[in-house]
Amino acid sequence: MSHTAWKAFIERCASVERLVQSIVSSSLTIQDLIVKFVKIVNEYNIKYNIKISLHSTCLHMKPKTILFMFELGHCVEHVYIELCQYIHGVREKFKYFVTFLRQNCINQCDAANILHKIYDKNSFNNVD
Repeated sequence: MSHTAWKAFIERCASVERLVQSIVSSSLTIQDLIVKFVKIVNEYNIKYNIKISLHSTCLHMKPKTILFMFELGHCVEHVYIELCQYIHGVREKFKYFVTFLRQNCINQCDAANILHKIYDKNSFNNVD
């Protein structure tokens, strides 16, 4: 789910909560996300789930799990911001690496070996 869709989902919290608490099969569309209240019947009992669909992927959750997701809204925002900062750092390091390769006329095979050595050295330093 994109960050934009997640924010829209959180902003429509009240609508989703009403859907979750209803006992009538209904659905709610939030951007490309479809939230649907579904009844699952088997020979032993009837269960109610929430089906979340995005493009060709869907996920079924218990209603109380959906409600718990709203409590995680601030955590997701925090992690998203950290991830964006991390991606920015990686992008800058990659630009530096490409510039270094071009300035020193290093071929693709040598570049791959350099990356492999850097990865091996850093992976051993980050082991807990």
